[in-house]
Amino acid sequence: MKIFFNSLVLLTCLNLTACKVKDPNEDKPDEQTQVAISDREKLLAGSANISFTITDENQTPLSNISVTLAGQSYQSDSDGTISVSNLAYGNHAIMVEQTGYFPRASIVVNQPDSSTTTVQLQTKASSSKSLLFAGDTMFGRRYLDPNLKTMGTSIPDVTDALIHPDTAGPDSIAITADVAALFENADFASVNLESPVTTNPATVHPTKEFSFFSLPDSLQGLTEIGIDYVGLGNNHIYDYLQSGLEDTLIEVSNAGLLHSGAGLDETQAMTTVSKTLEDVTLVLFAATSITGTEHEYSYIADTEKGGAANLTNSDTVKSSLEEQDSSQFIIAQMHGGDEYTYSPSSYIGRRFEALSKQNTDLLIAHHPHVAQGFAVYNDIPAVLGLGNFVFDQPRLDTLLGVAVMIDLNTETQTVNRAFAYPIFVEDYKPRFTTGFLTHYLLRRLAEFSDDNITLIPRDNYGEVYFSQNQATKSTTDVTIEVNSNSDIIDLRQYAPSSAAFVSEIEVTSGELSSMVFGRDIMVFGDFEDWDNDSEAFEVSRWDHTSDSVFPCTDQPYAGIQALCSSRDEFDNTPSIIPFRHTMRVMELTDENGDPLLSKDFSFYGYLQSENGGKIDALLSYTTEIDDLTFSQHKIDVSEGGDQAWHAFSHDFSLPSDEFTLGPKELPPRGVKLQFRHYAPSKGEAISRLDNVALISWQDAISLDNGLWQTEKMHGFDFLKISASDDTSVKITFTLLD
Repeated sequence: MKIFFNSLVLLTCLNLTACKVKDPNEDKPDEQTQVAISDREKLLAGSANISFTITDENQTPLSNISVTLAGQSYQSDSDGTISVSNLAYGNHAIMVEQTGYFPRASIVVNQPDSSTTTVQLQTKASSSKSLLFAGDTMFGRRYLDPNLKTMGTSIPDVTDALIHPDTAGPDSIAITADVAALFENADFASVNLESPVTTNPATVHPTKEFSFFSLPDSLQGLTEIGIDYVGLGNNHIYDYLQSGLEDTLIEVSNAGLLHSGAGLDETQAMTTVSKTLEDVTLVLFAATSITGTEHEYSYIADTEKGGAANLTNSDTVKSSLEEQDSSQFIIAQMHGGDEYTYSPSSYIGRRFEALSKQNTDLLIAHHPHVAQGFAVYNDIPAVLGLGNFVFDQPRLDTLLGVAVMIDLNTETQTVNRAFAYPIFVEDYKPRFTTGFLTHYLLRRLAEFSDDNITLIPRDNYGEVYFSQNQATKSTTDVTIEVNSNSDIIDLRQYAPSSAAFVSEIEVTSGELSSMVFGRDIMVFGDFEDWDNDSEAFEVSRWDHTSDSVFPCTDQPYAGIQALCSSRDEFDNTPSIIPFRHTMRVMELTDENGDPLLSKDFSFYGYLQSENGGKIDALLSYTTEIDDLTFSQHKIDVSEGGDQAWHAFSHDFSLPSDEFTLGPKELPPRGVKLQFRHYAPSKGEAISRLDNVALISWQDAISLDNGLWQTEKMHGFDFLKISASDDTSVKITFTLLD
């Protein structure tokens, strides 16, 4: 059999000028590859003794604080120190729940050269209550069958699904397990339940593009983590028409969950529900502006049928809110706006404005599936968009949501502040985050918040004040020498922390003729592990299932990990390294609410190789949805050989929206990427990639006498310049505390 196989390979290779035959008995990894693999295996098997300090917001150490870390209980000593022996390398979830302080879900990072040194608690007054809000939630569709786009009239039972009908309860509990502790310890917790709940999906909406349902036992994924209330005022609650709605109302009530926002008629749908927390009563209202009136069966309730409460029925909404007891704390949740956008639509903005004058104390919004910012309307705090919590969307821009814990002063019935916890929905399961991934989202949320907001990034959450100037500032100045050959400045290289933002740019000598800020929309090109699940040093957004592509820790450019590719002279095909997601044009709006789309990009990153083979990248220009391809472009990244770490970049622009594909006439709004690493001419090769980014160029900077300044935090990490020779640029980074 071996003889036949080798003969077949030889005959095939006679027709291929670059084909070589490797000894089929030589199946061990090449030496360079084995070194890289062994280094990471050593890291994964490693551990260390670590100590960290529990402090309050004034950095005062706190003794006798009980914490749960990696499933074990610890207590801080008289110096506030907790010592842990032989803690495995990686990220470890830690939960602190102590009387007099807000519950704190954090992440202890343990790496060979760095570890968490401090976990800071926030004082909770005796008059405070913690109200925790998370976003769009369902346990259907791809949870039951990974290949579904919409659901029909049967209950899927698929081997590789996250939820199986016979074990829907424990399966759903497992999905929310990594965020459970924070929700369990909040005084009140809420999600937007964007799904009917039924075991009889016979009456699917006949004309809706996307319909889904969740099984009743899946509600255990919410009840087991302490969810008190589910908002039903959304555009999916009527996906299975009146029968599905009736089942939903029964099943949600049977699970012990409070609810509002939907009913069997308009009156029921507009009815609020209340929850008393000792000396304060919460009143909960929910409604949607996504009415579905273009269909025969709309999504909203009226006098003749059930459905969601109709947010566009302004008079009824106003009446429902203003009849509430104003001595109670009234929370209005709105489901509406444009999907996959980063700030509220003009309509939802007007609804925020209107409801802030209609006997409300707190406003919460969801529906775009993207976390948005914070605002104040007529002295009423507003959470502009929570994004996803438990949802089955593979879209890159929906993977980062936010859970917001409100600090409610029950004596004054006002909001003191909030704590914003980024939620990474990793393969449909919510996780907490730390480090760069936390700061990436928090800086963006601050950027898209109104000017009343102060947002202070912490290690794995943000402290939010609904008033200005609530933080102290520290600055760091960096002077960069540029010339006519300079192009992109990677601000990540100079920032004192990923929580810092550029607040000032000054040309101290020479001249800059243009500058544009850019942000990375790939997000996961650093190959680091920033979440709190049990899998250490994972790289989940890249496909590295091939044996020749693997995360490596022996020589990263930054952080602790890069992505490696190995080839040798006998390999007749390149190793393929695809990014798993389509990267989409950010749907922004200008100050008038008009669309603002930037289609100018740079593909950027860092590369190192040892006898590396040629590397190119295949960029595909696609539609935003349906993955229809306009064109593909091969980009030469490296000619191979021995190369120290260095930057590579390629500028490109997507075609105009005048070009469309498919029956929906979709314009070019997406980019897909894969690297290809070819064999070297001789011997073995290994190449490393790190800090890869797809930069969207968005905000042109105008200098005033050589100076640009801002007080507002933002999420830009790159600067594209056009400079004269011998130009000096002083960049000031600001960090809030």
